[in-house]
Amino acid sequence: MLHILPWGYDSTMTAESLAKCADTLPGHFLDAKMYNLLYKNDTTKLAVKIDEAVYLFHKKITVYVYWKNGNKKSYTLLNKHCEKYWEFDFHENDAPAACGRYKKGHKKGRWVYFNTQGLKVKVERYAHDGTLKKTKNFDPPKKTLRTTFNVRHLSGTPYIIAQ
Repeated sequence: MLHILPWGYDSTMTAESLAKCADTLPGHFLDAKMYNLLYKNDTTKLAVKIDEAVYLFHKKITVYVYWKNGNKKSYTLLNKHCEKYWEFDFHENDAPAACGRYKKGHKKGRWVYFNTQGLKVKVERYAHDGTLKKTKNFDPPKKTLRTTFNVRHLSGTPYIIAQ
């Protein structure tokens, strides 16, 4: 079922609070639910999509948050207790920004951060209790195979082929 929620989205809302709110809304037994939120100031743009699926009595909630230009801002996976366990963040140009795992509200394991061109700039390792163990910074190269064969220029504007 598709539902458009009657309140608007602002950036102070977290994925956990959105999932808890969507979890309280009525639905069918063992049925998937989908909820959409629009921006508070602009009701023509999709701001958040919440998918709730049940697999053999296991609930999985996915929260997608979008930029105003329509690209994904973040993609968060939550368990049945509305605690997030995976998070993927994106820049406004749809390049990845960060990705990593959570456990009991703390960052866990390996977190990778990217610049606006999608090149890795930092890797962090977290302990099970959420403390930072190790950080490694990268100086990404200016020209790689990925940037050479990419359809976008490093400045972010598309290539124009003169005829």
